[in-house]
Amino acid sequence: MGTQFEPGCPRFARRWAIGKALGIAETPPPRQVTRGRRWTRDGVRGVELTWNDTSAWLLTPPEAEHPLPAILLMHGHDGVKFYGKEKVADGPDGIAPGIAALREHGYGGGAPAARLVAAGFAVLIHDVFPWGSRRVPWEDLPGRARRAGAHLEGQQRYEAAAREHEHGLAKIAALQGSSLAGRVLQEDLTALHVLSDCAEVDAHRIATAGFSGGGARVAHLLACTDRLRAGVITASMSTFGDIANGHADDTSWLMITPGLPAVCDWPEIAGSAAPTPLLVQFAEQDSHFGTGGMREAEASLRRDYGDSKTLSTQWFSEPHRFTRTMQDAAASWLGLHV
Repeated sequence: MGTQFEPGCPRFARRWAIGKALGIAETPPPRQVTRGRRWTRDGVRGVELTWNDTSAWLLTPPEAEHPLPAILLMHGHDGVKFYGKEKVADGPDGIAPGIAALREHGYGGGAPAARLVAAGFAVLIHDVFPWGSRRVPWEDLPGRARRAGAHLEGQQRYEAAAREHEHGLAKIAALQGSSLAGRVLQEDLTALHVLSDCAEVDAHRIATAGFSGGGARVAHLLACTDRLRAGVITASMSTFGDIANGHADDTSWLMITPGLPAVCDWPEIAGSAAPTPLLVQFAEQDSHFGTGGMREAEASLRRDYGDSKTLSTQWFSEPHRFTRTMQDAAASWLGLHV
């Protein structure tokens, strides 16, 4: 059968078709990467990175010897677009306002990036459109979106408007022959360029990980590049049929791309990267997916990986969350495969 990187392998054609459906183009390196503020706090050394219109943080253990194995950590959707990287990591100013409550609900009160750094990894977290530094300014939101948040105040007003605007962004991308998920993927591919070029990082030992919408980004990235040693997808794995059968309202446009279901099912996107080591974490009480859909997805992944021992799945008796126990399990697995 060969590998996914060889034209004779059926997964090679699937990967090409996935990229075409997402509407991605060749991704050039960023024009310039600038380093800004530096800080050391709570066992983490950080530096701000900026390129194009993107803000990111590179985090490393303070006393570690370079080059380090690295993780491209994807922030999720979380129903919060005002912030991106701040949801999973702390920057030079500490925990961002309002983030403590979000983390308590979805992340067991912790910052996943810090746990990966404690495990010995360099970690890059970047904002992608339309989150955080890449969010659409209030004044640029269309009137319909602004009206959706008019009865609210502060950040809640912005989130309500941004939630409404996401549908418009997906429509625009489709009309331009791409997709919202494809635009995000282009920015993730650029971030991978950046991480590979960092002096602190071993470019041959880079993996990616993400929860929920971040996990959807991991699946797309695994399908569209051969530069990753491994991937972790948390609470973001089911089938398109399951999503269509009562779960579409809980699913962001990061998992829904017009034309992609005609290419393959959702688990086959991640499965197209086989035998690249992959860990998929399922939350048994996940309201975003049905148990049957998650089990079907697991079976599909096992078909793609066949006799390979590089696929791991873990089931947790949790709702749609990335708990500290799940974070530690992911960090331990990455320590074995990166």
